[in-house]
Amino acid sequence: MQNKIKDFLISEGAGQVGFCRAGDNPFSLPYAISYTIPLSNAVIDEIDNAPTHTYFHHYRTVNAYIDRLSLKCGLMLAENGYKYVSVPASQSVNGMQGIYSHKYAAVTSGLGSIGKSGLFISDKNGPRVRLGTILTDCSFDVPDITPKSKCGDCNICARSCPALAITGKEWSPNCKREDIIDARACSDFMKREFQKIGRGAVCGICIKVCPFGTNNKKEEI
Repeated sequence: MQNKIKDFLISEGAGQVGFCRAGDNPFSLPYAISYTIPLSNAVIDEIDNAPTHTYFHHYRTVNAYIDRLSLKCGLMLAENGYKYVSVPASQSVNGMQGIYSHKYAAVTSGLGSIGKSGLFISDKNGPRVRLGTILTDCSFDVPDITPKSKCGDCNICARSCPALAITGKEWSPNCKREDIIDARACSDFMKREFQKIGRGAVCGICIKVCPFGTNNKKEEI
């Protein structure tokens, strides 16, 4: 089943697929499937000192695709007798938190780490991804890893953040989100300054400037 799920998600455009123990979650489902959908480099590269209308559209389109793909994967699990919950690609239900952390699943699955920006940094595409997660009672072989930050002395995201929301502290598995980023400051700035683009729902500057994204782009032939 694990190989079947991975092959299916890769065939549908996922850049990476991983599996982990889900930890605490409101559904008491013990395992999680995590996958990435790479974002368009052309769209991200267009971002300068503000998000673009193209980026906002791309962001929404990829989120909708992830929701559809997670549902299809969940239905595959259900057909084989397993329970599942498809975690929404982008949804806040408790203030600024979702029902389950996509980043937790992705890091625990061995797909990457967290940057000083608070973004998930994929080993393959840097921060230029969106994440999908499915919780299930289907058991998987899962990795035993200790994720580490790769940012080192780099502070490009902190220097580039117009909201001054990034502290510059390096992420570690035990740190809290507020130790590395002020999510409220980020959200308030977007709503105030980028209201004409998606009503202030996106920014993308930290994604654009991150070297892990620019360095993972393939040279055009």
